[in-house]
Amino acid sequence: MILITLILFATATPSVAFLVRFRVNHNICSNKAEGLVKDMGSFQSRFKTAEGSVEPMVNHPKDMDANTDGVHTIANETPGIYENDWKTAVEQFKKSVLDDSYLPVPIRGTSVNAADLYPSSFPNQPGLMPGSHKHLGGAYDKTDGCIYGVPANSKSILCMYPSELGKDEVNSGDDNCGYKMTTIPLPERIVDREMKWLRGIVAHGYLWAIPAWADSVLCVDLDAFWGRRHLAEGQTDVVQLIPLPEDHPKSMRWQWHGAGINKEETAIYCIPSNAKNVLKVDIGRKTTSFIEIEYDQTKYPEFTLDGRNKWYGGIVGDDNAIYGIPYRACGVLRIDSKTDSAKIIGPNYGIGNYFWHGGIKVKEKIYAHPSHSEKVLVIDTTKDAEDDIISELTIHRAAYDTDDRKNYKWLGGCVGADGNIYCPACDTSSILKINVTTDHCETLGFTGKEKNKWQGGILGRDGCIYCIPANGLQVCRIATDENIEDGKNPVQLIGNLSIHKDKWQGAAKGKDGSLYFIPENSYRVMRVTPPENPPIILDGKLPEGDVKIELI
Repeated sequence: MILITLILFATATPSVAFLVRFRVNHNICSNKAEGLVKDMGSFQSRFKTAEGSVEPMVNHPKDMDANTDGVHTIANETPGIYENDWKTAVEQFKKSVLDDSYLPVPIRGTSVNAADLYPSSFPNQPGLMPGSHKHLGGAYDKTDGCIYGVPANSKSILCMYPSELGKDEVNSGDDNCGYKMTTIPLPERIVDREMKWLRGIVAHGYLWAIPAWADSVLCVDLDAFWGRRHLAEGQTDVVQLIPLPEDHPKSMRWQWHGAGINKEETAIYCIPSNAKNVLKVDIGRKTTSFIEIEYDQTKYPEFTLDGRNKWYGGIVGDDNAIYGIPYRACGVLRIDSKTDSAKIIGPNYGIGNYFWHGGIKVKEKIYAHPSHSEKVLVIDTTKDAEDDIISELTIHRAAYDTDDRKNYKWLGGCVGADGNIYCPACDTSSILKINVTTDHCETLGFTGKEKNKWQGGILGRDGCIYCIPANGLQVCRIATDENIEDGKNPVQLIGNLSIHKDKWQGAAKGKDGSLYFIPENSYRVMRVTPPENPPIILDGKLPEGDVKIELI
């Protein structure tokens, strides 16, 4: 199954949660939309045949009677009994979809029923996005407040924009949600590729997305799309596909996982997951090239660059180097953006153990989230001696925390209002707090024993972190005010979300103060609106009813 975290393009900006996130058994991703169907067994279908099976689809050649307009006949083969209801439901389904590129072909009863799990808070606005693994993270443009979903299986780029940027027939009127939505179509040659890109970076008015399975880097001229500049001479589309170097293997999956942009914002450096080399994207020239990775074979005798899921995340240090966090690799990857060189540094951790899952930079240090590791990895990006910059911190369990699970504990994190790091519970039951002043790490709270609950979070205007639901059935809220003592941060579960797995991936804070969650398997964007001021905590508990959750 595909899970995910937080910290790919480790920005220090607390309003964006598009960083490294991906726990892996990547193989299921090739099952297309089947994952959604398998996850939906517990809810009642609106469309059933006499024998109780889900109405199969519109326009199925084997099951369609010529007189039923594509509606499956029931068990006694009498045509058309459910014809009117089904046709009405399909028409309503089509009207609710944000863009035709999200429409499944053919339209099945399972998709129509799944839409019922996501009732819109704004029923007059199309916003439904059926399908599985639509977006793998996103990107935030701080110049205008726009939020973009990075297309994985989606055939277009999701755009959320503040209402003052413009109106269109779909999103105009008084019944709107502050942010409106539209899409940018992808070139026809790549729309059907699965898992195309993973994570994005906005720089110089362009959106750049990192190739997961795609054979090219996605480059979108956002300024041209919004009418702020003309397209370059000879260019006819705001979307460009920048090809990978010719010697790169064709059809490779999970090539790079995250990236970092240097301080000069002249190049993006992509972190190799299954790829053997660092991918450099020259922003000015719009070209790609490889940087070979050097390592000491005597120090890391078991390691080869053929390994899978090697590093996750691309985090820029104070030294202007980009760091890849070892997931199954033997050590830390350091990319020197001044010399365009890359090498493995630090202790030999072995291979294949799913150690850390991305990280966050606070001040001069990078802190990596422990997946299977029992310690927090720390990289000091101010020192020159490479072997001296890496250390580990012990995790202190709360007295009541008896959870003995070792795997996929914390797969992301977020910087709180107090400047400390909070890692939402994934498969473990507690929150991990990393005090970046004292380097003390401890667990707190109890969030349940379910797996893959949350992977990453985003800081709200009320000083609370809101964790991004993967399989979780609620939004997890963590109070992070600087006056709260270590170990006593209140934790609250709010909302009642759908049963789908991997619902949202990535989030950003809009100009309106609301938090917008990017749909992966969810059928809609989720908007969480925190109160404008920090909550009053009584008896160690957060207030109830002060947070608004909506589906757009």
